[in-house]
Amino acid sequence: MATLVGRWGAVLAAAAVAVALLPGAAAAGWRAEGPAGGNVRSVAFAPAQPATVYAATNSGGVWRSDDGGATWRLPGDGLTRRDVEWVAVEPGDPRAVWAGVKAGRGAAVWRSTDGGVTWEALAASYPGGRVQPVGQPIAFSGAEAKTLLLPSTNLHYRSDDGGKSWRDFRVPNQDAYVFAFHPSDPKIVYAGGRGDSLNLARSNDGGKTWRQVGIGLGKTSLRALLLDPAEPSTLYAAGRNSGMLYKSTDAGDNFAPVALPVPGSKSLFDLAMHPRDGRILWAATEAGLFKTEDGGASWRESDRGLGRYLATAIAFDPRDPTHLVVGTGGTGIFDSRDSGASWTPAREGIAAGWAEKLWGVPGGALFAQLSIGLYRYDGPDGWTEIREPFASGKEAKLDGILFDATSRQTLHAFDGSILYRSTDGGRRFQAVEQKGLSTRDMLKGNTETVQFRSLAQDRGNPQHFYAGSWSSRSTGGAVYKTTDGGKKWAPAGQGLPGETIGMLRAGEAGTVLAVVERQKLYRTTNAGGSWTVAGTGLPGTKIHELEVDPTNPARLFAATEKGLFRSADGGASFARVGEGAVEGDDVEGLVIDPASGAVYVGSFHGVFRSTDGGDTWTPFVDGLTHRGVRALALAGEPTRLWAGTAGGSIHSTELP
Repeated sequence: MATLVGRWGAVLAAAAVAVALLPGAAAAGWRAEGPAGGNVRSVAFAPAQPATVYAATNSGGVWRSDDGGATWRLPGDGLTRRDVEWVAVEPGDPRAVWAGVKAGRGAAVWRSTDGGVTWEALAASYPGGRVQPVGQPIAFSGAEAKTLLLPSTNLHYRSDDGGKSWRDFRVPNQDAYVFAFHPSDPKIVYAGGRGDSLNLARSNDGGKTWRQVGIGLGKTSLRALLLDPAEPSTLYAAGRNSGMLYKSTDAGDNFAPVALPVPGSKSLFDLAMHPRDGRILWAATEAGLFKTEDGGASWRESDRGLGRYLATAIAFDPRDPTHLVVGTGGTGIFDSRDSGASWTPAREGIAAGWAEKLWGVPGGALFAQLSIGLYRYDGPDGWTEIREPFASGKEAKLDGILFDATSRQTLHAFDGSILYRSTDGGRRFQAVEQKGLSTRDMLKGNTETVQFRSLAQDRGNPQHFYAGSWSSRSTGGAVYKTTDGGKKWAPAGQGLPGETIGMLRAGEAGTVLAVVERQKLYRTTNAGGSWTVAGTGLPGTKIHELEVDPTNPARLFAATEKGLFRSADGGASFARVGEGAVEGDDVEGLVIDPASGAVYVGSFHGVFRSTDGGDTWTPFVDGLTHRGVRALALAGEPTRLWAGTAGGSIHSTELP
C-alpha cells in the first residue's frame, strides 16, 4: 500500500476557496476529496508566464497550476463533462487558453480569457455556427498571436484578429491535420495531413497560397510538425501509428526517415522539442517515453519513476528546459527537474479520476474503485491505494465490498472466485479459505464451486450469506448459500437461469433480490429455497443499482439506464418516480440514509434528494463542480455523503 496524498488537505482548502469564487457556486456544500490522478491528454506551459501550466483531462476538465506544475486546481467546471483532447495557451497572454474537445454533437473548440474559469464555444464567432476540427491543437502565428489556424479534414479555419472572428479555407489537394508556423517569420507556415500525392504543404505568404512539399514522407498521415527554433529549415514530422519520425533539413522539401524505438503499430501520443535546441526531442508513445539528443539518430527510454501508466503528453518549461512536465493516462502529472533523468509526482490537487463504484457504511470506512485502482479514504491522511492481496504490481479491481451487519470493522471483499475478509475496518484483508470439492461430488460430475460475482447478507440471520456466480451450468448453481459465515457453501439458486448474477440485495428476513445479466430481476422469499421472476414494471434495461430502504424493507429503489423506479411490495412490482428530477435519466448512483430515510440519487445532472420516500425530489448540487455522478455512498464519522464522478474523482458533503 502507498499513500498517494501528503499535503492534500492544504490543496483542498485552496480548491474550496477557488470553487467558492466561481459564479453561482455556494459558499458551503460539496467539496473535492481526491484521490489525485486522472487521464491527462495534454499539458501546456504559458509562454508569457511559465509558472502557469494547464492540463487537459478526459471528462475532468482543464486544470491549472500557478506554481510550475507542483500543485493544481480546477479553476472552472465548464469543460468537466467533455473529453478534452488538447489545451494551448496564447503566446502573449497566460490567461488566454484554447481547448479542443473530441468532436461530437457539441462545439469542439472552446476559449477561456480568464485562465480557465469560464469557457466560450468557438461556434459563436464562426459564420457556419459549427467548428469541428480533427482533434489537433490550434497554431499561433507568433507572440502577438493575431493569426490562428485550426486544422481539419478538407475544410480548415482561420482567424486574423486573435480569434474574434473566423473563416474557413482549404489547403489544395490535401487534408490538414496539423499546422506549424515558422518561429521567426509568420508568413511561412506548414500544413501536414493526408494528400492526393504528398502529405505536406508550405505557404510563404501567410497561408494565401500553398505548394505541396515533403518528398520522402511516403503515405504517412501527418499529425505532428516541429520546427527547430535555432535552425528553422530543420523540420520533424510524424504520424500517429507509423513508428517512424521524418526529418528535413531543407525547409520541408525533402525528408529522410528516422526510426522511433517503437513498433509501427504503437501509437505516438505526443512529440515535444527542446525550446532552444532542436536536436533534443521527447516522444510519448504507447511503448514508453523516449528521448533523443542527436536529432533522432539514437534514443533512450526515460520514464523511470512514472509508475505503471504511460506518458501521454509532455511539455518543456520555456524558462528552464531542464524542467519538464508529463501527463499520464491514469495517475495524473509528473515532473522532472533534471532533463528527464528522474520523475516525481506533481499531481497534488488534480482530482480527475474516473470513479466506477463507492462502498461505505455510515460511521465507518469508505472505499472507491476508480479506473486507476482501488482506494481507501483515511480521513486527514488522504487516500491509500490498496493492491494487496487483490493484485500485485498493478491496480486492483474488485467486484464488490460488503460491510457486515454485525460490525462496521468487518468487511467482505469479493473478486471472481475469491472471498476476502477484514476485521480491522479494511486496512488488511485475507482470503477466506474455501472447502474444495469432495471425491463424492466429483464422481457425481459436480465440478462447479461457489463464485463471488456478488454477495448479500441475510437480514434475518447474519451467518447466512448468498453469493452470485459469473455463470453456471449446474442446477441451482447461479447462487450459493452459506449458513456458517462463509466456511461451507451449497447451491441455492433453484429457479434462476445459469447467467451472471451481477447484484444481490437483501430485503426483509429471508428475502433476497438478484439482478441477472444486469437487467432481469428475480427474488427469493424463503432464504434461497426457490427463486421467481420479480420486477414487474422495470424498463428491461440496465439496472445500475438496487437499494432496499433500511427504514422500510418492503420499499426498494432501482436506478436504471432509463430512470428511477420504486417498489412498495418488496420488489415484486415497480413504478417510475423522479418526476422533474431524474425521470428518464441514466441514473447510476443510489443510496438511502438509514438515520433519516432520505434517498439520494446520482445522474449526469448531479445529485438529487427526496425526503418523502421518492415522491418529490430537489437538486443537491451546491458546490458540486462535476455533475457526472456515477456512484454514491454514506461513510465517515461524522457521516458524509460521497459522490464518485466521471472525471472528477470523489466529492463529499455534509448531510442536512
